[in-house]
Amino acid sequence: MQIIPAIDFIDGKCVRLVQGDFARMTVYNENPLEQAQIFKEAGVSRIHLVDLDGARGNADGSRKNRKIICRIKKEIGLEIETGGGIRGEDDMKELISNGIDYLILGTILIEQFPMIETLFPAYGKHFIAGIDVRDNVVKTRGWKEGEGVNPIELGCRLYRLGFGTAVYTDISVDGKLSGPNIEATENFCDKTKLRAILSGGVGSIDDIRSAKSAAEKFEGVIVGKAYYEGKIDLKQVVAELRQ
Repeated sequence: MQIIPAIDFIDGKCVRLVQGDFARMTVYNENPLEQAQIFKEAGVSRIHLVDLDGARGNADGSRKNRKIICRIKKEIGLEIETGGGIRGEDDMKELISNGIDYLILGTILIEQFPMIETLFPAYGKHFIAGIDVRDNVVKTRGWKEGEGVNPIELGCRLYRLGFGTAVYTDISVDGKLSGPNIEATENFCDKTKLRAILSGGVGSIDDIRSAKSAAEKFEGVIVGKAYYEGKIDLKQVVAELRQ
């Protein structure tokens, strides 16, 4: 299991939201490349990059963010997983051609599943499902919408298609530093047979230690606000997970 620090982008800046609320936004670094370099120096092997402008349909902001995401891959060289605003094959081609390792697909899994079935043979090795959940319902379009889709049912469908991993986010704890929903994430893994990247709510190194106990189900843990607020020493976590 690995620690995966996150950079969320709005208008090219490194920000964090609380429970996906754009009105509760904090800017932590106006230079995401600098932030990515800090993560590299801490010893991580992968970073999680989210285009929040793309997720909410802001095309101008998304274009700026995507250029920076591709620059991070080129200049920093870490393994990159990215999501937000990936709506079709052109987006996939652009990101993959710029070396992006993994594409986190969320809204498109709900709204255009037949297209994903068609594209999976060509691009599936790059796909990670983005399962964002509130009140046991999958949310889409920047966590603002949903059509009553059950996360377990969606996960099973994706596993049958060939997906191996999902970023599972409990929106209700995201950004609150109150601890991740390990129980729900483990249940998701058990029921769907997918492995998970645990996301949302991590507030301390003890939360990561708790997740490590289920490492056979979890590929990684995403850390965001806890790092930016100084609750977690990233170098310490990286060293501990390598023991």
